[in-house]
Amino acid sequence: MDQSVVIKAQLLNIDDETAQAFSNTMCKYRDACNFISQYIFEHAFELKQSKLNKALYHDLRDKFELKSQMAQSAIKTVIARYKTVKTQLFQHPFRYDTGKKDGKGRGIWAQIYRDLTWLWQPINFKRPQLDLQRGRDWSYLSATNQLSLNTLNGRRKVDFVCKGFDQYLDQTKWKLGSLKMLQLRGKWYIHLSATTAIPEFEAEQAVHVVGIDRGLRFLAACYDEKGKSILFSGQKILRKKRKYKKLRAELQAKGTKSAKRRLKKIGQRENRWMSDVNHRLTKTLIDHYGS
Repeated sequence: MDQSVVIKAQLLNIDDETAQAFSNTMCKYRDACNFISQYIFEHAFELKQSKLNKALYHDLRDKFELKSQMAQSAIKTVIARYKTVKTQLFQHPFRYDTGKKDGKGRGIWAQIYRDLTWLWQPINFKRPQLDLQRGRDWSYLSATNQLSLNTLNGRRKVDFVCKGFDQYLDQTKWKLGSLKMLQLRGKWYIHLSATTAIPEFEAEQAVHVVGIDRGLRFLAACYDEKGKSILFSGQKILRKKRKYKKLRAELQAKGTKSAKRRLKKIGQRENRWMSDVNHRLTKTLIDHYGS
């Protein structure tokens, strides 16, 4: 069976010319994705790569100056986004009051499972982004520990750092895949997929069998093969979440530019805090039950 990870790395020593090449390519790629999204919305949500490629390939090359593989990647990116939204819509059906009453006088609710036709407008790609395919659009130069990234202004060799992920760059063990480039607060980052084959799991290898139920009142309720239970209280987490919720409500009520900036920072801070909580909980469970 295969195991996949996502390597997160920061690009270093980006000069102005390279930054401009990255920015120009990402914006053109984003605009191309919105062009594809509009076409899909207007053509019965056609999500087949071959048909979209036949209809849009030349326009992507001519209007947005995308290179051959970038045009293919843009189509794949948009298809993946629409499939994700399609799944989300189906998993959260529309509920409505039928106007009828049951035997106890309570209202009867019904559900309608939704598909992409429920969208009022095409999916919009706001943030500039770029998806590159290994071999055609990017490569790892192990001799210099650099990345060679393709742009509309030619190839660029850049340094990078990926603390904690260096082991996955060993190409004798891991197969590197597609790469996504993005920019955040003036810095450049990449998300790179890596896959390796691992032996199939055998029941005889299991040291512990543990059932874990995640929740809010209890972050985790664990029950192992020995009949022992462990509960991790979530009361402190709930109190802090209420604090963030109250603060967001106050800022939303103000509606000023500074309040909106503050809202964005709070959302990012809460996400980082919750990720840290989940990480520490995972580490505690591994330390207790063994990896």
